[in-house]
Amino acid sequence: MKKSLTLGVVLISSIILAACGNKNSDVATNHSSSSSKVEKATSKKTDPSKRKWTYKNNIFDAGIETYKFTKTEIRDSATEGKKVLVMYCDITNNSKKEQDPSNIYMVVHAYQKTGTADKNLSVGMNAYDDNGNDPLQKYNDGLQDKLLAGKTTHAAIMFTLVNDNDVTVTFQNPEFKTIGKKVISVKGLGASTSSSSSNASSASSQAAQASTSQKSKPSAAQSSATANSQKQNQVAASFNPNQSLTDFVNEHGMSPAAYKMQHDGMSEKEALDSTPRGMKSSGEIQMQNELNKQQ
Repeated sequence: MKKSLTLGVVLISSIILAACGNKNSDVATNHSSSSSKVEKATSKKTDPSKRKWTYKNNIFDAGIETYKFTKTEIRDSATEGKKVLVMYCDITNNSKKEQDPSNIYMVVHAYQKTGTADKNLSVGMNAYDDNGNDPLQKYNDGLQDKLLAGKTTHAAIMFTLVNDNDVTVTFQNPEFKTIGKKVISVKGLGASTSSSSSNASSASSQAAQASTSQKSKPSAAQSSATANSQKQNQVAASFNPNQSLTDFVNEHGMSPAAYKMQHDGMSEKEALDSTPRGMKSSGEIQMQNELNKQQ
């Protein structure tokens, strides 16, 4: 009798313990499942590619990349008589992959009003200094080089100005809808884009040429031969395979593409398309990409 009673108690205890064990297991499973859902939701929420693009207080948050604009100035353009608007920025790669910061030109545009239109400004390129160096090279490199995951670099974007009017810079989202604007006062930056000095220089040059022409006038055949010779020399200089970009700029005071536009009468696109990549600055490469997009 006692043995039967004892066996029954042990059996009931086993059933109760088993039930408790199953209950605890269910709780643990539910907790694990709940934690997994929270982790997935959190991961999705923090994924930079899913974040909404915004522009506020000089910060353009483009999801996987953030552009923080720190300074704006006007500099001489590589094209004689022109000025460029330079917008310095710190770029941070928010993703886990390398990114191309220069893609900003696809969603950031600049406009200036003329007498007839609100002109979309082309990508600019700054002038070289007296030593033939690009004073903004590290900023151009920062925009052109692949940016590693989680890193920040210093860069600059540039637009060629057409006059002294205010510049309106627009920022777009992935659907190319404007989400923000920034108005920049060109005059407030103390710059003048007028070509009066250039015109004066041109007039002086024409006067000197006229004076020389009156002293000694070559025949039409001689003039034609001289012009053709100069043209051939200019083209040859542009394609010298033994020169580096720096060597060319040191010798001619400008890049090969700029040289072709000024001396060979080429259009901007023709000059850039006919110049090897290694003989173009990062700014010229940017400009060429922009021109190709406009076709």
